Amino acid sequence: IVQKLHNRLEAEGVTPMKALGEEFDPNIHEALMKEESDEYESGMIIEVMQEGYWIGEKVLRPALVRVAA
Repeated sequence: IVQKLHNRLEAEGVTPMKALGEEFDPNIHEALMKEESDEYESGMIIEVMQEGYWIGEKVLRPALVRVAA
């Protein structure tokens, strides 16, 4: 059932965002926390708390993320 749902959403143009390791963009991401990190530069996404989705080129749901300070 889950695979059918994913296939149907993909057929309608809904795709997941690739946020991990990307630079934070407040237009498509929502920051839940900001914390120090030795692995990532300031402003980079260090964890995706909830996946975001696109529908075509528009944001369907922003990704909820943790951002490096």
